[in-house]
Amino acid sequence: MIKLLIPLLCLIGSAFAAMEGTFIEYQESSDEELRDRYQYPLLHETEGATKDENLSLQQQVADYFGTFVTSSPYPGVRATPEGTELMSNLSNVNKDLAVLHELRDGILYMQKKHIPFPKHPRIFLSGQIEVTGFVIKDATGHARSNIELTDVKLDFLIVPAPWIFGYIGLEYENLVDRSLSLDRILNSRIHGDSIFVTLGDLTCTPWYLTIGQTFVPFGQYTTFDAIHSPLTDILFRTLARDVALGYYNETIHCVAYVFKGSSFADSGNNINNYGIKLGYKFNFKKLHGKLSVGAIRNIADSLGMQAVFGDPINSEKLRHVVPGFNFHGNILIGNWNLILAYNQALRAFSRRDTAFSKNGTTFFGPRPKAFDIELAYSFTIVGRPTSIALAHTRSYQALAFDIPKERTTLTWAIYVFRGSLLSFELNSDKLYDASNRVRGNSVPDRPYFIKSSHLGHRDYSFGIDFLLYF
Repeated sequence: MIKLLIPLLCLIGSAFAAMEGTFIEYQESSDEELRDRYQYPLLHETEGATKDENLSLQQQVADYFGTFVTSSPYPGVRATPEGTELMSNLSNVNKDLAVLHELRDGILYMQKKHIPFPKHPRIFLSGQIEVTGFVIKDATGHARSNIELTDVKLDFLIVPAPWIFGYIGLEYENLVDRSLSLDRILNSRIHGDSIFVTLGDLTCTPWYLTIGQTFVPFGQYTTFDAIHSPLTDILFRTLARDVALGYYNETIHCVAYVFKGSSFADSGNNINNYGIKLGYKFNFKKLHGKLSVGAIRNIADSLGMQAVFGDPINSEKLRHVVPGFNFHGNILIGNWNLILAYNQALRAFSRRDTAFSKNGTTFFGPRPKAFDIELAYSFTIVGRPTSIALAHTRSYQALAFDIPKERTTLTWAIYVFRGSLLSFELNSDKLYDASNRVRGNSVPDRPYFIKSSHLGHRDYSFGIDFLLYF
């Protein structure tokens, strides 16, 4: 028994010691560092036919990039110009640009080493499994607890040529459709998330074109929060079947997009929604980051608002569309990371579509808005990357969409071993005031944050989140 345990412990120890790196680290590493970091955990101990035989450069590249099918976290859950390895929830916005970055770096590396582009299509496979356990004292003071399979994703990146790629993202949804069953297992399902084709090659041109189903670039929703999302994300993030034309260089990013939204104020038979995003990247000594602004014609097509307007009884028809504006900033200085986000409607909804009251008697068309501010500090504990982040997010006139008024979250995340992240989260939601009410269209099926007995109270929760990605 002891003889079996010794190699098992060695294997676990080696896997625990293996660290995830970035593509730039891969490029800059020496041959010895390459074997230690980027090969399989015990590969550097494997001997060839003779002791003097070493892995060739082509073998090293094949092991990292793969030949036909390979697993890689870069085109999937970890692919984001905004995220870090210590962020549990990474934004799905601009995923096409993130993949373009990775492909550009790969092409430049192969050109530098005189490696021809593969003749056959490359298929990258990535994904994640996320499990969460939590205890909560809800707004009525009752205690609840749960263990949940929070998220499962499977991502495919197909690269047939340097200037074109396809992306398929499948995601597990753990929501229960109470109209079908109360069984939380039977109602689990897999659905398509981001599915698109992109034409572009950043080594040749700054322009790119994306067609398919994407999270449109209205806002950016990266966060250090492991379990509870910012209210900007819940309320304004928009998934659409769109066409997007983008321009990117090392300083400026611009993208314009059009799509047919579900909500409408006319016949609803035409392409009726569009938007634009402008981004600026800066570097000044130790201070660097990204700032962006964006606008969209109709915020009612967001996922959070479709929970109201997408209900069959509401028919999606509005008295008028409601345009929106957003600002986002991600600023880094040393080990500190500051995230700022602000989204708002530029026009109030009609009272006949949805109405909000501060005193319970006088109703008016709401003009929803929300902001998010997060400050994180990254450091190491016994050689393991870790971070502590404090986030505060707030919404205004958004009670009809079943979200709290304020949310404050403290998150400690640690990069446990290769491809995994463990997070501990303390969260408190402050619900809208006891006198607030909504009328007209609102979220159906027993909404938690709208319930009158909950209003005016807080809830508190503690959760543990484990994310495994590949």
